[in-house]
Amino acid sequence: MLDSQTLWIMVHVVLLVYWLGADISVFYSSFQLIKTENSPETRAAVAKVLGFVNAFPGIASILMLPVGLMLANGKGLSPISGGWLAIVWLLAGVWLLISVSAASQRGTPLGKTYSNIDLWIRIVLIAVLTIAAIVSFSSGEPFASNWLALKVLLFAFVLVCGLGIRFTFAGLGPAFGRFMAEGSTPETEAALRVPVIRVKPWVLALWAGLVVMSLLGIAQPSL
Repeated sequence: MLDSQTLWIMVHVVLLVYWLGADISVFYSSFQLIKTENSPETRAAVAKVLGFVNAFPGIASILMLPVGLMLANGKGLSPISGGWLAIVWLLAGVWLLISVSAASQRGTPLGKTYSNIDLWIRIVLIAVLTIAAIVSFSSGEPFASNWLALKVLLFAFVLVCGLGIRFTFAGLGPAFGRFMAEGSTPETEAALRVPVIRVKPWVLALWAGLVVMSLLGIAQPSL
């Protein structure tokens, strides 16, 4: 019989797979988008797939926190339990709804509002997680283990990388719209290439952060 902790570990792994796998797909697709040998029709199809798959890393990043807190609570490493965990799940559900609405209504005023709300939630969460991790290193609270505090700090780092990707990629949509309207010219091709090339360091840093987080969760070293 599987216990609840094992089930949460499975969910945690599935979220990681969807986050990292979708991120790799988006990264690869973006390079297909700027290949001049691909026809406009092919690049339009790639852009459509990219837009769909790009929603999954955001969803995974939102659900990763409450799932991680469930695991930490099960091991007695976090004081967030009971009703507090229920509140975390409720807030995560609201955040998820906002994020999905921002993606589904992209390009509209309401979609822009949802996107800005999602942005500020991430900024506040980065600050809260960073402070909580640093305090835990010195006091052992709220997270009783240094490896867990480091994992929380890395999660904040990964969220920062996600924002870096978001801002760097912000010009890709308008550039692609110009490409589809004007066709392939040196100017439109350059406008497409710039965000794809500049996003690479952020993407690699995010992948590294996820890998190290996974290692910490598996090894749980004494730090």
